[in-house]
Amino acid sequence: MLASGALASRLAERLRLPDIVLYVLVGFLLGPSALDVLRIPEGGAFHDAVLSLGAAWIVFQGGLEMRFQVLRRIWLSVLLLATLGLAITAAVVGVAAHVALGLPMLSALLLGSLLASTDPASLVPIFQRLSIRARVAQAVIAESAFTDATGAMLTALVLSRVMAAGADTHVSAGDLVEQIARLALGGAAIGAAFGLAAAWLISRYAPPTPGGRSLYLVLAALGSYATAAQLGASGFMASFVAGMALVHAPKRWPRVEEPARALLEGFVDGMSLQFRMMIFVSLGSQISLRLLSQHVWLALIVVAVFMLVARPLTVLASLLPDRQAKWSWREIAFFFWVRETGTIAIALAGLVQSSQIPGAQVFTQVAATAVLITLLVQASTTPLVARWLRLIEA
Repeated sequence: MLASGALASRLAERLRLPDIVLYVLVGFLLGPSALDVLRIPEGGAFHDAVLSLGAAWIVFQGGLEMRFQVLRRIWLSVLLLATLGLAITAAVVGVAAHVALGLPMLSALLLGSLLASTDPASLVPIFQRLSIRARVAQAVIAESAFTDATGAMLTALVLSRVMAAGADTHVSAGDLVEQIARLALGGAAIGAAFGLAAAWLISRYAPPTPGGRSLYLVLAALGSYATAAQLGASGFMASFVAGMALVHAPKRWPRVEEPARALLEGFVDGMSLQFRMMIFVSLGSQISLRLLSQHVWLALIVVAVFMLVARPLTVLASLLPDRQAKWSWREIAFFFWVRETGTIAIALAGLVQSSQIPGAQVFTQVAATAVLITLLVQASTTPLVARWLRLIEA
């Protein structure tokens, strides 16, 4: 998987395509629908470990990239995009999936929930190449990082409701509020504890081997995820907050200087790249031509609603109330278009499909369609849209 992913990554550079697209195509070619040399059983230990731990690591990296100095100026917009906006996207896409695909309403909302998270991994390289207006770029990246965590938490919440409905279990409003509080607050508390502990260890105890501090990053990212999941809290929220807590540790603690800092940053990037390769090659290997041919046009309708209806509604509901930010209509129009779906949505789709709920067999097919369309259509045209809206700074 890693070897084929590395080759796909080099090819993506030459073709100037998002690497995720090539990973999916390589996985499809290696999978049962083509060459049949890669078989990854759904629900197997390896399959679930790659998806859950990979998603946790990528969410952790999103937390590391957050800066309170930036969020202080645009906090309301980011908060609304990651909460109210997320709910709007899930609801609109859920209704579209219910009507177009005939999914039960709760299952359709589950599909909308897992598609609602954005993909910072596909956005950051674009903003690194272009001098897009700073606060716009920072807000989009912050939204991506936060919605990865809140989207994963919402997916877990809706999945539990779907499974409870299948078991004919009554759930009261109080139970729902208690579950949300446990997922969000419990995950945040566990993540903060692990993140601060890792920051303290990194600043004071350097293992004798080069790069030994990277073990503390694994502790923060995956240890917080596993602990929260074991205690019934949101593992993804824990990983995200662990990243934020680690990077915002008390200033009186000793700082990690170069080259140790560069080694840690390189380790985080390298792990993220490997997890992304495995997640998307795995996804590609599980794409069924039979299922895809049955649902492709209906899936395209759902994705069109996702891009052209849900996203504008989400942006308007989230940005217009923020009077302090004073977003211009050019900036708002840019937010309409910048909405790539990627790693977290695919990882969640794979985990949901393993749960064997009604309609789950089409989740991966629709998620793959959403990823390919948003990356090929939106990510590739983002520079053109930014120039057209005159958001490129000299």
